[in-house]
Amino acid sequence: MKFLAKKDQIVDILQVGAAIAERRQTIPILANLKIKAEGREVEITATDLEIQIKSSSVVTKVEEEGETTVSARKMSELCRMLPPNEDLEFGVNQGKLTVKSRNFHADFATLSASDFPELEIGEQEISLKPNSNDLKRLLNKTQFCMATQDVRYYLNGLLIEINEGNLIAVATDGHRMATSSNPINYEQEEIIRNILPRKAVTELAKILRDEDDAIEVTLGSSSLRIKDKGMDFSSKLIDGKFPDYERVFPQGSPSEMLVSKEDFQSALSRASVLSNEKYRGVRLILAENNLKLMANNPEQESAEEDLTVKYEGPAMEIGFNIGYLLDVLGVIDTEEVLLSFFGEESSCLINEPGNNSETYVIMPMRL
Repeated sequence: MKFLAKKDQIVDILQVGAAIAERRQTIPILANLKIKAEGREVEITATDLEIQIKSSSVVTKVEEEGETTVSARKMSELCRMLPPNEDLEFGVNQGKLTVKSRNFHADFATLSASDFPELEIGEQEISLKPNSNDLKRLLNKTQFCMATQDVRYYLNGLLIEINEGNLIAVATDGHRMATSSNPINYEQEEIIRNILPRKAVTELAKILRDEDDAIEVTLGSSSLRIKDKGMDFSSKLIDGKFPDYERVFPQGSPSEMLVSKEDFQSALSRASVLSNEKYRGVRLILAENNLKLMANNPEQESAEEDLTVKYEGPAMEIGFNIGYLLDVLGVIDTEEVLLSFFGEESSCLINEPGNNSETYVIMPMRL
C-alpha cells in the first residue's frame, strides 16, 4: 500500500475513526484503524464491535492499492500535529506503516488487516431518507437527558420512534426527559421504536453534516445503518423496552411563565454557586409577574434573586435541580423560554414559545 495525500484530505477521517476506536484495548486490534487505499480514495474503518464507521476521502494519488491497520490514537494525533498544506506520503514497508513529509519521517507498528473485525449488520427492514441537519437536530436537542450507567440499561440510550409521519427522539434518565420530533415521509401505520446506544448517539451528533441534504437511514431488528457522502455508520441497537414516555407528560391545566432565557440562565448560574453541592437544588417562588430564586447550602450560605417575568397564575413554590434547568436552557434557541407548571408536586414542562416540536420535562425536588 502506498498513497500521497495532503493533511486536510485525511486528517478529518482519521479523527472520526479515532473517536470510535476502542480505547480500553480488550482486543488490541480494536484500538487500531483499518486503512485501505483503492482507486483514488482512502477508506478508514473503526469499530468497537458495537458501532462501526467507514469514512472515505479522495487523496492526491494512490500509487499502490492495499490495506493495513495502525494505532488510531497515535495516527490521528500525529496527522493533526503535522503542518498544513504539507505533502504526505503513506506506505507499508517491512510490516511498518511509514509516514513521510519534506522534513519528517515516522514508522508505525501495524497489525494484519485480515484480522480486523467488521461489525455484522443484520437484515435491514426499514428505509428512511431524513435530511442530515434534521437528524442532527433531533440528537442534539435530546441527548443530554440520556442516563449514564443506569442499571435500567435501556435508559443509557436514545429512543428513535417513527409514529404517524413523524421521526421522534426521546431521552430520559428518570428525573428529566427531552423529546424532539420532525415530520418524515414514511407511510406505515405500525409504530416503530428502536433504542440507539449512548456512544452511537454522541458520535452521530458530531459527524452528521449540518446541511439540508437527504441521508440514507436503514433500520433492522437489531441494528441501524446511516450512509452519507463519504460516510457509512453502523450501530447495534439496545435490546429493551423503552418506557411509555407519553405518560410522563403532566396532565391538567398549566400555569405558564414566560421569562428571558439569558436572565434566567444568569440567575441560575449565580444561585448554583451557593446551592447544595450534592443536590444542587433551587427554589422557584412564583407570584404575579415575579419569580424569586432561592438557593442555600449546609454551611448556612444562601442566595436570592428576583426576576421580572410574565406570569398570572396562582402563587407557587417549587424546587428543581439547577443543573437540569441549565441543561435545557443550553439547547433552547429563542430569546424567551416558556415554563408550564401543573402544581407544586408535579413536573414542569419547558418549551420554546410557539414551538411544540421540542418539549422538556423536569421532575420537582423536595427542598
